[in-house]
Amino acid sequence: MTGIPKSSQASPHLEQDLLWYSFPLLDAYADRLSHGFSSRLGGVSRGDFASLNLGIGRGDDPQLVRENYRRFGAACGFLAERGVFSWQTHGVELREATPADSGKGLLHPRDYRGVDGLICREPGLPLLTHYADCVPLFFYSPDRHLIALSHAGWRGTAARMAAVTVRRLIALGCDAAQIRGVIGPSAGPERYQVGADVAQAFTDFRDEQGAVLRRDPEGRDDRYLLDLWRANRIAMLEAGLQPQHIAIAGLCTISRPDIFYSHRVQGEARGALAAFMMLK
Repeated sequence: MTGIPKSSQASPHLEQDLLWYSFPLLDAYADRLSHGFSSRLGGVSRGDFASLNLGIGRGDDPQLVRENYRRFGAACGFLAERGVFSWQTHGVELREATPADSGKGLLHPRDYRGVDGLICREPGLPLLTHYADCVPLFFYSPDRHLIALSHAGWRGTAARMAAVTVRRLIALGCDAAQIRGVIGPSAGPERYQVGADVAQAFTDFRDEQGAVLRRDPEGRDDRYLLDLWRANRIAMLEAGLQPQHIAIAGLCTISRPDIFYSHRVQGEARGALAAFMMLK
């Protein structure tokens, strides 16, 4: 390992050998919410899953996964058995989490699927979503004391999952101008290469820097580098968030497979990272 990656918008925390991240934009509300994003370090899983695998149903020993969740929860300040877990299918469906959902997926079966985002207004109820290059989206509405945690791969980003989540928060009474949004560690703009079919879905994403696509300088003519971070920021701005209320963590999972699980690097033989949020 060549050093722990960090940025001005992503703060590393090392609890013994367990590494996780928080984000200063949300750390400012530490008296009102907890949040975090895992690394692959500090768990008990072995082989391709080593070591803090938080992926459910990926073929790892369920007892080891539960122990990994216990450790992650102890570091971040939540009880894994109370967690509400997504069942991601690269869509834009959201579910409002309730205490009746506690433990579904980890301790007993989920009675839902196709849930790529979770919303919560209940204190003490941890939300958990899973990643290995896709984009974690954290939202907090201080005016209504609501949180949302969404998963956006390229499909979800193209479908503006960030804006879908914000609109759901607005429907619950939140003011978009007050919502804080964090774009977490994921495939970075210098490493996320896509083909023309994927690129076509992002031709209408533009900001002050221009398009979110550029030709891959080292690739074939039909290969592009896609900036998922800016694309999700654009969707947040379109939904009404203020620029000063959006933070990009700036940590690339593809670039650091020693720290993060990466589908682009490892393929299917891997564990999964987790994002976490909980109201106090």
